[in-house]
Amino acid sequence: MRSSSMILLGAIALVAALSVVNQVGVPHPALIEPAVAATPIAPPVSAFRTVTSSTCSSNGCPTSCEADEALISAICIGPSSAKFSDNLSLENGQMTASCGPSSSTIVVSCARK
Repeated sequence: MRSSSMILLGAIALVAALSVVNQVGVPHPALIEPAVAATPIAPPVSAFRTVTSSTCSSNGCPTSCEADEALISAICIGPSSAKFSDNLSLENGQMTASCGPSSSTIVVSCARK
């Protein structure tokens, strides 16, 4: 059985057990604590980002990530195929990926350091 199915079955069993205990008259402790004063929370920042460039036929699509990110993968997309970039260069601690002239687009995945 998949783990998500097991979790769902476990949750259903827990709810059923709590309802039986409540019907018998035995009180059960509160499962949810009262809410404390709400504090606004900033939306989560994604750990991954995708950068796309479509100038490969003219300049090879040299693409890099921001200084606080690491280049995770670079895929060169051509008219009939896609492959990982094998043109990687490192300058001043920043990695740049590029594609050959037969590619039309590069898709780079960046992750926060």
